[in-house]
Amino acid sequence: QRSCVSRRMLAITGILAGSARTLPAPTPRFLVRRAVCFSGSPWPKRAGIASMRASGDVGEDKSYNAGEVFEIMEPPPAHHQGFGTAKGTGEGKPRADVHRDGDWHHSVHVWLHDPRTDSVLIQRRSKYKDTNPDMFDVSAAGHIAMGDIPLETAVREMEEELGISTQEKNFNKLFTAVSEAKGETEKHGKYVCREFQEVYLVDIAQVENSSASPVEIKVADGEVEEAKWIPKEDLISALATNDPTYVPRSSAYVRGLADALEVET
Repeated sequence: QRSCVSRRMLAITGILAGSARTLPAPTPRFLVRRAVCFSGSPWPKRAGIASMRASGDVGEDKSYNAGEVFEIMEPPPAHHQGFGTAKGTGEGKPRADVHRDGDWHHSVHVWLHDPRTDSVLIQRRSKYKDTNPDMFDVSAAGHIAMGDIPLETAVREMEEELGISTQEKNFNKLFTAVSEAKGETEKHGKYVCREFQEVYLVDIAQVENSSASPVEIKVADGEVEEAKWIPKEDLISALATNDPTYVPRSSAYVRGLADALEVET
């Protein structure tokens, strides 16, 4: 059986089949990479494929809202060892003030894993982000706004950042990480980010099987520079060795993720 390649619109001018051609005008936010079908499997191969890049037409992080209200969380106990439970105080505070003052707040992390290739999707954050710009990071992530629910936020962030829509049942909760980080960006200045991070794992094969179609990754221009699949061992190695191109994660976080992905550390 001959391999088949499904080529659809990309939101940029590109080269297909060795010849240059001008493609239709880009959509406002998304660069769409469609599936490539291979003999013997209806799903795309992932590990080692070229990265899916944003078009660069959006010169800002459109998800950023300095006035977005976060609920302040109670600080974790001193002996938290990298994990904890988020407990809200009922007090709300604007995002910019939270990152300025170092208040504890709440976020979600979603890791996409393909068990067929043992690869994990990582993204490179937009250079316009208010924390850790232009660094490799979790597949999709976002803050939990005041009054929102973690799982619903995880579903929404995966759809907004990657264009992948799926049911809540496909999100496997791993753990709640406790994270403290400081830094400075040219655009937003100094920040202190203290978070309770609800970490989820999504099996992309399960998502595709439940929808009976291959996943189409749509990179949110302005929020994500690129997304790419890498071997799970490479991800854990980069995090464990504090690769400077990756957003730092605690040793507890790395061990928890490695255990979920069945990678020895």
